[in-house]
This record gives sequence, structure tokens and C-alpha cells, in this order.
Amino acid sequence: MSSLAELTFKSAATFSFIEEIGRGGMGIVYLAEKHCEGVSDLVVLKTIRFMTDRQLNRLKREANIAAALRHENIVRSYGMESIPFEKLPPAFQEEISNLKKESSRRLSRSKSVELISSIRMGRTPPFVESVDAQVLIDQEPARNEGKRLYLMLMDYIEGWDLREILTKHIKSGLLLPIPIGAFIISRICRALEYAHQFLVHRDISPENILINTLGVAKLTDFGIAVAADQEVYGMAGKVQYMAPEQIHRDSVDNRSDIFSLGLLAYHLLTGISLFLCPRHLNFKEQAAYYRELVEEPIIPPHEICRDIPETYSHIIMKMLELDPEVRYQDIGQTGSDIEKKYLYAKGFGPTNNSLVAYLKIFESDFQDYTRQDLAQLTFMAGNDKKIHIRRKPIRGLYTDKGRSLLKRRREMQKENQPAE
Repeated sequence: MSSLAELTFKSAATFSFIEEIGRGGMGIVYLAEKHCEGVSDLVVLKTIRFMTDRQLNRLKREANIAAALRHENIVRSYGMESIPFEKLPPAFQEEISNLKKESSRRLSRSKSVELISSIRMGRTPPFVESVDAQVLIDQEPARNEGKRLYLMLMDYIEGWDLREILTKHIKSGLLLPIPIGAFIISRICRALEYAHQFLVHRDISPENILINTLGVAKLTDFGIAVAADQEVYGMAGKVQYMAPEQIHRDSVDNRSDIFSLGLLAYHLLTGISLFLCPRHLNFKEQAAYYRELVEEPIIPPHEICRDIPETYSHIIMKMLELDPEVRYQDIGQTGSDIEKKYLYAKGFGPTNNSLVAYLKIFESDFQDYTRQDLAQLTFMAGNDKKIHIRRKPIRGLYTDKGRSLLKRRREMQKENQPAE
């Protein structure tokens, strides 16, 4: 046995909070710089809202599971840190205490790129006003009986988040190319295939899917995940992407993640979020709104948009079976069907490099690309042998059913807007 086998030591690491990069109902997310013995690295610190002892114990168990995950398509988690509440600036104490569950904000990619470039060039960016420039994370056993702020420590992923990609496409009057969207979904299938050995994610949504600058899609935010062997009932996550059994407070398992990913795939394909709820409604009201929408039969994607292959559409519909027993039982099989029956059925298809090439072209408003970029996208060539990069929802793309569904969703949103 090594002479160091029983040696333990305390970390000398400190963390500088640089900038808020997002927020949600669970807490605020910061880009931070980790310092240890003269070596620095960029990380993400996600603050967790105050919890009961029972909730904290459960979170620690789930954080231990998340920290053990090792997969190319999963954002690396390093466990938890904590800060005594009284050490926090008063302004931040008030902000985190009053954070609303409906809060949602994320730093845009353009601002993120500017911030990271500034750091790399040695310029110190302005720190968030509500947080000291440097806070020493307490490594000692808690001596304070009061509240503590808990933080999840994760890798910083430089690149894009899927929500911003989807939103920018829709605002630009475009839909994500079908094989590009399907490739992202297939990669998240592989992430979940691995993760489901240990846990159920319960919060599959576009903001929790990141794509790094090498084109690797990564699943993140395991903050409300539960152990795979744990029987769980009830709602958690974002109503818009929940499975019916979550809304009805039935038992939740890996098949719930499959349904959620199916909802996301449907959204990427058609531009329609099946269970989008008005933002002004509270969580309970959104759940009631969802229950009304789920009574409507789901129209297969290929009956919404004429360019969607039936093969891929049928896979999505199997993911979206309301009865978990009829749904795909294993996300690995889902990924295999997407890859074998659609993405690579002709022997070639999208890769990580393809995803990066497309996103860079899209960011340039389709003005800046090279032959090498186009060579990564040859699978998008049509019958005319031309590579069709833009997927425009032009007249004729949507079927009568598709136009009707779009119209109904818009009307329902309008009817449920808060009164002036």
C-alpha cells in the first residue's frame, strides 16, 4: 500500500465570481474563476435556493451521483461548495431570498464571447455588483448554525445553448434543419442512455442542452435529478417539457425523460411547442393549462410540415406516447432508431464538425462560409444536388393541419395574456 494512502489535505482553492450568466427558479448561475496555487480555470457556480434539511440531504445524494457521471455528452459536475449566508453581501442576500420560481434569464452568446475574450486577453471584466470580487469558499466543517448558500460546481462550456439557437431561428423566420436537430437529439439520447444507469434527469429542456465550440452536444443541470432506484412522484422541471405522468403526479422514471426529449424534438422539427404555457401563470396554473392541452391528440410531425421524413416522425411519436408502457422503454433504443433508420440510413450524415459548421454559418446570417464548411454539410443536399442550408417555413411547408395548430396555439396564448 502507498505511504500516502491515508493522507488527506484541505483545498486552498478560492473562487472569484465574474458575471451572472443565467438564472431560474432554483437559483442564479455565475461564471467564476477558480484559483489554486497560481493556476486558474473558468468554472460555473450554480447557487441553490435555501432548502430544508431533508431537501439538502437529498440534493447531496443526487449531487454525488451527478459528480460521478463521465460521458462526452454530459457537462462535468464537481459536486458542491457552500458559503455561510452572513458572509454574502447584503444586496445578494436579498436578491437570492426574493428570487421567484418563474425567474428566467441567461447571458447571450455574443456577450459571453465578449466576456471570455476579455478574460483571455488579460482584461479584468466588471464584477457582478451584488457579489464580492472574491469569496473564499469555506472548506472547514460548518461552525455556523445559520443558513448557508450551496453551490453546484460545473465545467464552463464555451459555445451555444439550444434555447438561444431555437429562439434565434424562429425570430429569423427559420426552422432548424431537420438532420441538424435530429443529430442533437441523438447525442442527448446517448447522454441519457449512460445517465439512466444512475438517475432520472427530470428537466430535459433546450436551456439544459449546450453545444461546445467543437460541436459536442452536452446535457447539463442535474439539480433536480433523482436516483434511478428511487420511486418518485410529482412535478419537477419545466411544465412545457414535462411528461404527462409528472403533471398527474404519477410515478416518474427514465421514460419520463424520453417523453420530454420527444417534446423537444417536436419543437425543433416544427417550431411548435406542444405544451407551451402562458408565462404569467404560476406553476400550478401552468399544470392545469397543460392538462387541457394534453387532451388533444398529438399530430405527427410529418403531418405538420411536408419536409419531415415519416421515418423520423414515427420515432418522435413513439417517444410521445402518453402511456409510458407504450412509449420507448429505453432511450438507447431511441437513439439507435434515430441513427439507423434516419440519420445514417444512407451511410453518411451529420457529425460534430457538421454541427459547428452549420452554427457558424447561421451566426454569420448565412454570409460567411467556406467550401470546407459546405463539405461538412453535404448530407443536406437535395434532389437538385444543391446544399440547402436554410430551412424556411415558406408557404406550402406547413400543411393545413400545421397551419391550424399554429393558429390555435397563438390564439390560446393571446387569450391567456394578462389583462392590461
